[in-house]
Parts: sequence; C-alpha cells; structure tokens
Amino acid sequence: MLAMFERMSWGQRISVGATLTGAAVLVVLEGLTAPAPPTAVGLVVCGLVALASLFVPSSPSVVAGVALLSIGFTITCRLLPDRPENTFGVVELVALALLAVRVIIQLRPLQSLLLVPLIGVAGVALPFRLTDQGSYILGLMEAVLVLGMGLIVLVGMYLRLQDRQKVNAYELAKQSQRLAYARDLHDFVAHHVTAIVAQAKAVRFTTAAGMQPSPDALDEMLAGIEKAGSQALVSMRGMITVLRGDEKTPMRRTLGEVVSEAVDHFVGPPAVTHLDDGLAETYLAPHTLDAAQHVVQESLTNVLRHAADVTHVEISARRRPDEQLEIVVRNNGRSQPDPSSSGFGLVGLGERVEAAGGRLTAGPVRGGWQVAAVLPLTLALPSSTA
Repeated sequence: MLAMFERMSWGQRISVGATLTGAAVLVVLEGLTAPAPPTAVGLVVCGLVALASLFVPSSPSVVAGVALLSIGFTITCRLLPDRPENTFGVVELVALALLAVRVIIQLRPLQSLLLVPLIGVAGVALPFRLTDQGSYILGLMEAVLVLGMGLIVLVGMYLRLQDRQKVNAYELAKQSQRLAYARDLHDFVAHHVTAIVAQAKAVRFTTAAGMQPSPDALDEMLAGIEKAGSQALVSMRGMITVLRGDEKTPMRRTLGEVVSEAVDHFVGPPAVTHLDDGLAETYLAPHTLDAAQHVVQESLTNVLRHAADVTHVEISARRRPDEQLEIVVRNNGRSQPDPSSSGFGLVGLGERVEAAGGRLTAGPVRGGWQVAAVLPLTLALPSSTA
C-alpha cells in the first residue's frame, strides 16, 4: 500500500490523507460519545485498527486479528454495565466492509472462504454493542447489515472477476504477440539462411566448373557466408528473447531505415532503392511499417531462392493519389521453382499485408518478376517517434 501511495500524484495523496484524517477524527468522536472510558477506548481502538488494516498487506493473520478484535470487543460490551447508546462504530463497519472486498480480490479463494464470513460476523454483530433498543429495531438493523454484507461480497467477487479478466486478456494478447513473432522466424532467419545457401552454391558452382577461385575471391565468398550466419544468429537470439518475454520496447525506425537495412543484408545481385520525397524519413504506424519490412525482406529472399539470371533488383516506394503507400520489389530474372520450398512464404506475406489493411500482388511482369503491396499510409503518433 505504501508503494501505491508513492505512485500517486500530490493531489491524490492529499485526498487520501484528508479522507484518512477525517475517518480517524470520526472514530475519536464516536469514542467521546461513549458513556464510560472502557467503551470509549474500545471503540477508538477497534476503529483505528480496522482503518489501519486497509493500509497494510492483507495477510490472513492480520485480517483474522482485526475481525477477532472486533468480535471480542462486542462480546465485552455485552458484559459491561454502560454500553453505547447511539453509536456502535460506524467507521469500523465501513472499514470492515472495505476489508472484506480487499480480501476477496487479493487473497486465495480458500482463504477468502474462511476470512470473509469471519469479517461478516464481526460487522453484523456490531449493533449488539448498543444498549437494548427493542427486538424490532435490533432485528431491522441486523437485517440491513446482513443484506449489506451480502452485497459487499457480491461487489468483491465482481471486482475479482474483473481483475481476472484483465489478467487473462493481457496474457492472451501477450501469447498472440509471441505467436506472431514466432511466425517471423520464416521471414527473418530464413532470409539469412537462404543467403548462406546462395553463397555456398556459388562456391560449388565455381569449383565444379573447373575454375578454382582465387584466394581473395574465396575469402570474399566465405566472408559472405560468415556474415549471413552471424546475422541469422542475431535474428534467432532476438526472436528467442521476444518469445521468452524479455523483449524491450523496440526503437522507432523510419521507412527508409527499414528498406536500407534489408538491402544491406542482401547478398544477391545489386539492389537499388527509389523512395518518393519524404517517405524515407516517414515514421509509419507499427502495423504498416512491419508489413512493409516483411514485403521487402521476403521479396529479396525469394530472389535468392526462386529466381535465376537476376542481375538487377529494384525497390521502390511511392505515395499513391489515394493517400496509400505502394511498395514494389522487382527483379529482371526468371522464375525458377524450388522443389524444397513449401510455398507458404507469399501466402503468409499476403495474410500479413491484409491484416495491416492492404493488399498484395505477385507475379511475372515484362522483363522479370514483381511483388507489389499497397498499404494504408498511416503515420505513427508523434509521441511514438520520440
């Protein structure tokens, strides 16, 4: 409770302090109305202890102690000759009700099942501290308190259910996010593994043709394999970090940074980029930027896996007249199906683009192959780009 008080604003602290002070003053005033010092001390002590229990951790021992103290004083009042005439501890009753709600919300169900009835007995028994008021009045007071305690239990159960639903919704959203990141294994890690395979094929092709590569050329090819392998390990570590739930808030990036990163990691034929003025420095909404990144990365991966005789790759992005973003990745090669491929790359990419509110087309064009995505040009919030 102290940690929660420290997180409050100054206005909230003042309000809580004023409420607590007012409640303590009311407890003292209730004690002053008692006809004798023993009952006055008992009313003040029970009231202040019940109030204090709301500001300490709700352990079963503390809750049971507060309830038993209240019940013990009620029994003691029945044995005293001078009992209160007009107050039995209203502040204490309110504190006991709030304590019951807190117990239902915070403690385990079995503990609540044992402690809430004990608190209920303490609250319902409070009118027995008063002098005899007649069976009708006492019965009416008891009926009101029993109904009130029942309502308090229902309120506590409702609030506990609300808390559980929030926790379940958070866990479900977190699990969905992890599953989405798991799907990215194909897009991120397979991209680098494909680069390794392409480099290894180049070495084998060169040696099989009887052309022994020079030491410098061989070193360059092996360096490319090493770089792609290192990038695959980095991507895998990042993915595992996310799946374990240790991920940090990702740094905001522009569209130009995303495209440049994909081109820098591409180990195939030369790739050039053409982005409309202003788009390179544009911070897009996370779902749009994620879809754009996967369009570029998956298209470059497919160049290495499924295209032959490629000498040129072009990546372009432009703002359409209908205020949508169009990203096109085109190469001048010919399609070469890979029998080992599952064919799920473009299917998953299309689903991702559609989930972002766009559409994807892929197929042969004059002089090559093209992947084009039209995405909503949704900008990131200013605060998210800080």
